[in-house]
Amino acid sequence: MAKHSINLLQAGLLPTKALWSLNRVVAVWGITLVVMLGIIFIVQLQVNNVKAEFESVNSINTAKTTELKSLESAISNNRQDSKLLAQLNTIKLVIANKEHLHKQLTDPTKTYSAGFSSAMIELAALHDKNISLQRVSIGNGNMTFSGIARTPDAVPHWLSGFESSTFLSGKRFINFSLTENEQKLTEFVVSSAPTKGE
Repeated sequence: MAKHSINLLQAGLLPTKALWSLNRVVAVWGITLVVMLGIIFIVQLQVNNVKAEFESVNSINTAKTTELKSLESAISNNRQDSKLLAQLNTIKLVIANKEHLHKQLTDPTKTYSAGFSSAMIELAALHDKNISLQRVSIGNGNMTFSGIARTPDAVPHWLSGFESSTFLSGKRFINFSLTENEQKLTEFVVSSAPTKGE
């Protein structure tokens, strides 16, 4: 059979297909848009969660701050008055000293009966509100007094009253010491030696 036509269109003359066609570009843009919208949605959810958590923490912080201010106010209102506390400590100290002195005076193993009652009567008459005796020792012609005074000059003032005493006036006090304790009170020790002729 005879060939009546000639194919002049060769494969090399056909146009090559473009890698990026309009359909592909539109498809890529569509996929990108969907991915971006998905990312935006996820990020928005996370932002909302973080915002809700922040508001919750902020609310708790505000409540705790209010509670702290309330507690600080309550603490400042409940603080003890330092002057009243100092007076209370002084009273407690005086009571403890008097109880200790009572125990010492009522202990028969540590007291001397001879002349002791008259000495106690005279000591009671020479009572000074600034002096608190803790220990009294009388024996063998010697006397020792120890205790606490509110001020250092209260001790010599108290001792000067012994001149009017019949039992204590003849004593010479040769040992005398004053020290200040932690409560800012003066601790003292006074002891005597027997007078000549005793």
